[in-house]
Amino acid sequence: MTSTTTLSCTMLILVTCIGKSRQTMNKFGIISLTKNGSQIARKVHEVLPESELFIPDKYALAKEKSFPKGGFKTCFTQIFQKFDCVICVMATGIVVRSIAGLVQDKTIDPAVLVMDEQANHVISLLSGHVGGANEWANELATLMNSDPVITTATDTEHVQALDVLADKYDGWYAEFKRVTKRINGRLADGLPVALYIEPSLVKNDVSTTGFTVLEDINQRSDNMPLIVISDRINFPKMADTIFVVPKVNVVGVGCRKDVSFSMMQEAFSAFCEERKIAWQSIVGIASIEKKEHEQAIHYLGRVLDVVPQFYTAEQLSTVESNYPQSAFVKKTVGVGSVAETSADIAANSRVVGKRFAHNEITFALAQKK
Repeated sequence: MTSTTTLSCTMLILVTCIGKSRQTMNKFGIISLTKNGSQIARKVHEVLPESELFIPDKYALAKEKSFPKGGFKTCFTQIFQKFDCVICVMATGIVVRSIAGLVQDKTIDPAVLVMDEQANHVISLLSGHVGGANEWANELATLMNSDPVITTATDTEHVQALDVLADKYDGWYAEFKRVTKRINGRLADGLPVALYIEPSLVKNDVSTTGFTVLEDINQRSDNMPLIVISDRINFPKMADTIFVVPKVNVVGVGCRKDVSFSMMQEAFSAFCEERKIAWQSIVGIASIEKKEHEQAIHYLGRVLDVVPQFYTAEQLSTVESNYPQSAFVKKTVGVGSVAETSADIAANSRVVGKRFAHNEITFALAQKK
């Protein structure tokens, strides 16, 4: 990314390549087949408040959702497509045959757990890492006093998987499946993988077991790939380096009336280039309510796959004393600073650096808490 033009083109291309996240409104769907299985399913439902229960008609109690004889396949398909995690209280073989025609891709398939009818074991069957099945299997096993059954290689070797680490940071990286397979394979085999985390992003409660953690990015040996967790793009070119970009930044936007889409994109690209910030790190866009009609702001939101937030002048005024103010802006919209105060309120954090102005558009950056 050596120019604003390159950044603009890259931004538009990569947005179309990022896999769509699974959009669900429900967390856990629990389904059973037998009388004993239904009793266990009810206990699972009790310990998981964010769950829905599906029981065969002949075993269902009043107000329980049920499916008729012969309706298991239809019900299972609906649950698979609706929920983040499907918990099946039944034999593993039945579940394997049921998901065979439904599985699409590890980036969008739900987690699938299997529990036996005595609640002895909780098996992480599908989407162990990306879908969260491994983590949920461990949590459910704890709640039900069961044994979790995890078979993914990095977990059995007790090392942190790259995709799990990235998820802890809400991070994005290119060529997800190919890179994940390669790096996780190395970690499972005990081969070295270097890891550098931007100091401001270090989380003490996130495991890095299996990685060779570097305090200085230049400490890496030549024989190992390097994972960099950072929201920045100011690194020199380095061979065999994977950048994991966490979604941590919020951009506040101020602009004159009716700025064009091209003006917005050019200004945003220049802003990212000047601040050396990775555009994939943007998790929020914010402005004042009086700019809610500005289509260029909504255009930027669509490009970044972020829904812009708009705040009243009264809300923004609560933090405006923290930033330089313009008498003209205050007279026009009711607050002396739009970009900085919007970023501050949306991120619940003070703005980093000075505001950036280009094409009659201003940007300010804050890191989300």
